[in-house]
Amino acid sequence: MLGEISSAYTSIPLSKSTNPTDSLGKDAFMKLLVSQLRYQNPLEPMDNRDFIAQLSQFSSLEQLTDLRETFDASLQQQKTMNQTLAVGLLGQTVNVPTNLAVLHGDGEETSIHYYLESDAKSVEIQIKDVNGAVVRTLTPGAQPMGDQEVVWNGTDDLGNALPEGNYTYHVLAVGGGDLPVPVLPFFQGRVDGLRLTEEGIMLKIEGREIPLSQVEIVHKAGKTGDK
Repeated sequence: MLGEISSAYTSIPLSKSTNPTDSLGKDAFMKLLVSQLRYQNPLEPMDNRDFIAQLSQFSSLEQLTDLRETFDASLQQQKTMNQTLAVGLLGQTVNVPTNLAVLHGDGEETSIHYYLESDAKSVEIQIKDVNGAVVRTLTPGAQPMGDQEVVWNGTDDLGNALPEGNYTYHVLAVGGGDLPVPVLPFFQGRVDGLRLTEEGIMLKIEGREIPLSQVEIVHKAGKTGDK
């Protein structure tokens, strides 16, 4: 009789099921282990190695459960911090690394921003359409190291108003000794809204939606152009 009871309990697999819905929790695992010990055949007690192996399984399960709970808590905390940060950015001016220039209307002006890592004796800006064709070339001339802003009036080299849409710009700067000057393009604008999505928090900045994670610099109120 004892042998039948023992075999009935020892035949229950203790390894993790391939079906997540059938996996054992910590409490269920411990109850099963206690039941095995209670109903084992006293003439054939559980081998010490088997007992230690099952305790190791329980320890691993408990550690994994604790790790998951800690990770979930950290994830929720990070999510809350990001939301608080995003709300704090409302009304602030931020920099986002990009060489994208957007025209929101035919012939509408837009600002082109970039940072020069050293003084440049000549600067040329090539603006390209979505096909990669150069539609406008701007030559602001010599510029000092630091943040720069050049206003593009939304027209091509012939003065024709270009259609609204996305354009890219490439800045070619030359410094002392005719050496190229490193240039870092960026978009600068004021945060006027935000939207929560499954991918994360999107900031609404002057008609664009930009992920919070892409914000590189936040300017103090009334101060822009500091690097």
